[in-house]
Amino acid sequence: MKALEEMYPQGEQAEATWAFTVLGYIGKLLFGVVGLIVSIAWVAHIVIYLLIDPPLSSFLNEVFIKLDGVWGLLGTAAFAFFCFYLLIAVIAGEMMLGLKLVFITIHPMKWGGTLMNSFLFNVGLILLCSISVIQFCATAFAYYAQATAAQEIFGHTLQSLRGIKYLYKYNVFQYGFVALAILTLFYYAIFGWRKRKPTGRFQLSN
Repeated sequence: MKALEEMYPQGEQAEATWAFTVLGYIGKLLFGVVGLIVSIAWVAHIVIYLLIDPPLSSFLNEVFIKLDGVWGLLGTAAFAFFCFYLLIAVIAGEMMLGLKLVFITIHPMKWGGTLMNSFLFNVGLILLCSISVIQFCATAFAYYAQATAAQEIFGHTLQSLRGIKYLYKYNVFQYGFVALAILTLFYYAIFGWRKRKPTGRFQLSN
């Protein structure tokens, strides 16, 4: 019924509603194409620059440096765009899955029914993930971000910590990133994009 009303809007503003509907679908198509290109660039960069030793190319690092040569802030803006895109992907995944522990979903996000403490919990989870995104970007764009405070903190210092340095030495996070990206691609190619309700057998949100 909702799809029918969307395709054949009624009322005095029917033409304007239809125009905005068409523009909305065109915008989604454009954003989808841009997202696909950026996602492919991310995966290709990780494979070329991080997983292959020695790296075949610095890839996006070189792109950012050349963009800086065109205009001072252009490379920085492109660098920020790729980092922000990765953070948006993390937020989208967190909003869809939340903190799911096998049969228990803790503080799921429900459209029109999310409690304030669930909002705060998910915001805290996103903030926690943002640190990981910064570290991942500092590693992925180490050549471009060399001699910066972020590279010093999240690069050399963090990768030298006892106990977890082997995770960075053997590129555990990078392999996990590529593996999950491929699995997600196959999942959406087979099942498509569907808004799913939390599937946890038990839900803790109070």
